[in-house]
Amino acid sequence: MNKLILIMIDGISSDKFQQMRHQLPHLDKLAQQGTYVKALTPEISGTSFPGRTSMLVGRAPKEHGIYGNKIWDKDVFRWSNPYDVRTETIASLTKQAGGDVVNVGFGMVRPEDCHLYINPWWTHDVLSDAADGSPHPKNAAWKMLNKNLDPSERLAALGVSAKDIVDVSQERSQTLSLGTLADFQLIELASKIIAGDSAPDFIMMEVAVTDYFLHVYGTDHPITELSLRTADAQVGMLIERLRNSGHLDQYNFAIMSDHGHHLMAESIHCDVLLPEGCRWSSEGSMLFIAPRSAKEALEVTKRLAEQGIEKWPEPLLPDDIDDQLLVFCCPAGQYISFEKDLQKTGAIKGTSKYQSNHGMRPGTSEDYRFCIFSGPNVPSQSIDFAEAIQIAPTIAEILGVATPWQATPLLKAL
Repeated sequence: MNKLILIMIDGISSDKFQQMRHQLPHLDKLAQQGTYVKALTPEISGTSFPGRTSMLVGRAPKEHGIYGNKIWDKDVFRWSNPYDVRTETIASLTKQAGGDVVNVGFGMVRPEDCHLYINPWWTHDVLSDAADGSPHPKNAAWKMLNKNLDPSERLAALGVSAKDIVDVSQERSQTLSLGTLADFQLIELASKIIAGDSAPDFIMMEVAVTDYFLHVYGTDHPITELSLRTADAQVGMLIERLRNSGHLDQYNFAIMSDHGHHLMAESIHCDVLLPEGCRWSSEGSMLFIAPRSAKEALEVTKRLAEQGIEKWPEPLLPDDIDDQLLVFCCPAGQYISFEKDLQKTGAIKGTSKYQSNHGMRPGTSEDYRFCIFSGPNVPSQSIDFAEAIQIAPTIAEILGVATPWQATPLLKAL
């Protein structure tokens, strides 16, 4: 089995990567040496949990079940979690094939599919999110309670602990700086694991704080660009640590974002526009409605149509909930975020709370993401366009792991 490191860098669009390549020397070099995908589609919707899932599963959301950050659960929209993924993943398949699988802070992976599991640092955002005053009980799945996360005690043997990672939730006003530190600490921890007595076959990690910077400052702010350059430096640190420990030549890299980012200046306040008590969940420019009756479904459709909002025409939802939800999106060429009226203006439309957002209408190029495969088993080539469903099969091809997926890998492993 070949070895591979998967790194997700949150929110970097294909256009932003192209614009900043000359300021991202480590990623640029990997792109030049390996297979560079100029434009990779996000998952539908183009948000965080679907994007992460699309790196692990070579199936569409209709099958794997993660069609949004939040999913419908009987009577409420709640955060999705790794146990909502309905299919096999590249982590589970690699472990079944005898590979050593390690997760260092990547979301949407189950501990049972890993030999070592470290939770993402941002889970406090999910755990604290409340609907109707209290978090949904299934949010607690992110705590991974009563799970043996390190059955072989590899971290203890290295003299380190997952508790060494800064707790970002302790100072929420410092999320950007502490999130940057947590990303750095997790990558440093990953390098120590790789340099240990048993280098994993497949290791997953992410740089998550870049998305926070993008939301707060927007795509073109110098501080946002500094966060992207910091992410590149963290990749460079990992590469040098592997080189120093003699492991660099053993590893392939799969590095990509989960979605893009773009200014969505306009918002539609769903709590103002929709009927009182209407059950809805937004994923950027995608809107999910769980109507309580046929009458409410007609009324919701009418009100949204008056604002120019369209029904999404293509299959997206798993069969068992397809008749329970309505899916809407903004028209092509528009950038509208569905949000709550946090300022209590009483107006249907307003200004988005974000400087930049994602989850645009599927097919919007600003939501396309960058993608790089590089390493000893990866050919040097450039690919103009690829679809999300091809990523996990490509990772499997590089690892040498058999899968049941029908999607075509983007390359033939060397």
